[in-house]
Amino acid sequence: MLIQYTPTRSIVGDGSNYQIEAKLKRYDCSDRPEGKEHKALSGKTEYTVYRLEEEYLCQTVPLILTYTDLARWREFKRSCAFGEFFTFDAYGTAAAADFPQQVQLKYKSFKEQRQKDGRFIFSFTTVQVIA
Repeated sequence: MLIQYTPTRSIVGDGSNYQIEAKLKRYDCSDRPEGKEHKALSGKTEYTVYRLEEEYLCQTVPLILTYTDLARWREFKRSCAFGEFFTFDAYGTAAAADFPQQVQLKYKSFKEQRQKDGRFIFSFTTVQVIA
């Protein structure tokens, strides 16, 4: 997995784009329509669709991180937490891109978990607007 983002709430960054590479343990996709439903007294149902979003639930494998690597993950979370776009490539690397996409973090979806052995697991949901 490759994440490229621009730090907006700099912790370790200087304002230029940064990359994070890691392996994914989980990468699940689901479609989510955004809109509303109205059911009339006659029983007819009317739908108003605003957009269709693809959500990807991502979880990394346990990672051994240096203090700088951990700060970079936290900087990514803070820089993209409020709808900022970033580039996400689930199966690509910096050396070989696979299918990079412009996505957003789902609000409050980023989780950091520290294992007993000191490794970290990060989970988050990316959102891409389809139509």
